[in-house]
Amino acid sequence: MKTLIPNSALTLGHLPEPTDKKEVFAFAMSFDGYEHFGSFEAAADNAREGTRATLTDLRNELFMVARASRHCQDEIFLDRYVELLPLFKKVLSGGDRT
Repeated sequence: MKTLIPNSALTLGHLPEPTDKKEVFAFAMSFDGYEHFGSFEAAADNAREGTRATLTDLRNELFMVARASRHCQDEIFLDRYVELLPLFKKVLSGGDRT
């Protein structure tokens, strides 16, 4: 069972260390892009846009990459998390939390 964390409750303390694969995956799954956007297609479209303007954009991109990594049995989601981590920190320190 995954634990969803709403954007309004997310803090810097929720961000796992990039070396902890299990925790990074759990963090990625703390957002459900399918539910938020209403379908796989809509979530995938948002992730492909790559705007990274809001917390939702960041979380959805990580969610989609983690889902793909699970399907492909790779760890590409870890590289993406490292790439997104500074953006997560910026948003959680006062950026757009929508």
